[in-house]
Amino acid sequence: MSLGAIIERVERHERRLTLLSPPSRAVVSAVERTFAPQGVRVDVEEGTDHPTAMVRDGERVVSTVPLAGDDAGLEATTDALVTALSTLDRTTFASYDLRGMVAATREIEDRAWRVGRGRLRAGFQHVRALSDQRPVYRQLATVLDVHTYAVPDGPPPDLGDAVVHLDPAPEIERSWFVVYDGGGSAANKCALLAEERDDRQFSGFLTYAPDLVDEIDDYLATAY
Repeated sequence: MSLGAIIERVERHERRLTLLSPPSRAVVSAVERTFAPQGVRVDVEEGTDHPTAMVRDGERVVSTVPLAGDDAGLEATTDALVTALSTLDRTTFASYDLRGMVAATREIEDRAWRVGRGRLRAGFQHVRALSDQRPVYRQLATVLDVHTYAVPDGPPPDLGDAVVHLDPAPEIERSWFVVYDGGGSAANKCALLAEERDDRQFSGFLTYAPDLVDEIDDYLATAY
């Protein structure tokens, strides 16, 4: 088990919509506008006489919905797709630039701060990045059990009550993660996990699936 292995497994099981022989480009655009912002990958394939939308969990087909061409039918199709996708977990795989990573990180930090209890784990790759977040994590540690992780390439900052884990492990150096255990509520659990695959370009996921959050949290507790 490793952080990279978790990322690869989730990447293989991203939520997808495959549009088979859609009746028009307008239909494709409408589906993309609705679902792409939710982190759902939309593919188009030809070769059938019956336009259909297939809901996939990775390569597994979860359900199929007839794909209508008119506005009224498309609305009903979209509603059916929303229902089908809601049966899958709320894990969004994406490529992030630095701005996207920071935005996703702040979303989790803000949730943990609002709840005001529980454990927060955050990996910063390097000590210098951890030092830049010193005010934020000193404050978070006043109400949360905070654990931070970084490669020891400099003196660690004083984060008050937060625990600083320094480890030269390669996966710590290439991974950015923020994991909140929900403070006793499964509905509040969330995690961001991504790895740097190019210069300040990250691939990974944001998840609200309790079992997946627990898996990442347990791995970090055991490994570090």
